[in-house]
Amino acid sequence: MVALLFGLFWLCSEPAKDPTQCDLMDSTPLIEEVATVKESFTVQPDHIVDANKMVDPMPSPSDKHEATKREILVFLAPKDQKCEPCDRWKRCEMQRFMDAKWEVAIFDEPHNYGRTPTFELKSGDKKATLTGYTTLEQAAEALR
Repeated sequence: MVALLFGLFWLCSEPAKDPTQCDLMDSTPLIEEVATVKESFTVQPDHIVDANKMVDPMPSPSDKHEATKREILVFLAPKDQKCEPCDRWKRCEMQRFMDAKWEVAIFDEPHNYGRTPTFELKSGDKKATLTGYTTLEQAAEALR
């Protein structure tokens, strides 16, 4: 009887979330805590970050890089093969690239790259190829 109750509890309980999902958990308490700490936080001049060393993956319209067309060709595992980094990239990063005005092209048909995902990046006359899960910031840095 106890085993039956345990089995019913197990079947009716909510499954654990996949840790590879990029969905943010409910962060309301964290946001409130950060807001409280932020009010008492002051920046000292010796802690200022050199703006020339920072990577801005989404330049402002007045930035000269905005006129440069940025492209990313994404080579994923063929449709019939499982690739968790490929699926996670499409779920978590692809929209970030599109929001940053990158032209995104996905290739999920057979190709010559042995490891996926592989990214061919182009911005103006600069080109780069990256292999493995790549964020918007990593892509922008590769084209510097």
